[in-house]
Amino acid sequence: MRSIAATTLCIVLTLSNWACAPDPAAPGGASESTKPTIALIGATSRSGREIIRLGLAQGYRIKGLARTPSKLGVEHENLTLFKGDVRDQASLEAMLDGDEVVVSMVGYNTPVDPLAEIGEVDIYTVMAKNLIGAMQAKGNRRLLIASSTGVEHRVALDSERPDPKDYSASWRWNARHLYNDMYLMEEMIAASGLEYILLRPGFMVQEPARGDMKIDTAGATPPARVITYADFAAFILANLTTSDYLNRAVGLYSDTAVNPAAELEKVLGKPPGSIQ
Repeated sequence: MRSIAATTLCIVLTLSNWACAPDPAAPGGASESTKPTIALIGATSRSGREIIRLGLAQGYRIKGLARTPSKLGVEHENLTLFKGDVRDQASLEAMLDGDEVVVSMVGYNTPVDPLAEIGEVDIYTVMAKNLIGAMQAKGNRRLLIASSTGVEHRVALDSERPDPKDYSASWRWNARHLYNDMYLMEEMIAASGLEYILLRPGFMVQEPARGDMKIDTAGATPPARVITYADFAAFILANLTTSDYLNRAVGLYSDTAVNPAAELEKVLGKPPGSIQ
């Protein structure tokens, strides 16, 4: 496991065998002309927005795809938006030229009530099928795709319902179909022949980069840990072309644990301390 610290322009790495992401202005650093174009699926998601913000600041050209691109509300000379849907392979192919690094931040819209059971889910496996098909058809090779640490802590579909007062266990049970579909997506990506990095972030919050993110590649990512969207986006941009985590699943977490009761109070609009 390794610790990384992120800034808006590069990732400052704390171990001697790591290096900062290349500075375009530095001798030998990556220039704008050598940066890969990013084909970003899920451009209007929170993580997609952060990748766009940070990527444009670093000089990347970005193609963003969303079902409603106008929701992004961003215009930039290096940003081109496409209307499409992961359930439509043709719309994915339409945004690809074959030389982009594909980054998928598509997620499932969970219920407003965090205690509600999530039914059958197929968005991840359908996306994997269409994304693999589109990339193979157009010649794209590299894919970075968002999954979740929940894949590592998923429960069997036929498991018994846990004690409802155990909020963490209840969430995993309620989301068992969701995490199973993610797991099957990961299996499809791993068998596709593409170059890939499976991203398994913990619970994400919209805060400034904290530089406290840790990494696990052994499938032992601690559950219910908090990271920021900013640190997550910085990690993605730093690994668009590296081989450090190629063809691996990467758990991204911190030492900050989620307080399930406090988060439930926020979502349900209850006063602090009312849920024990």
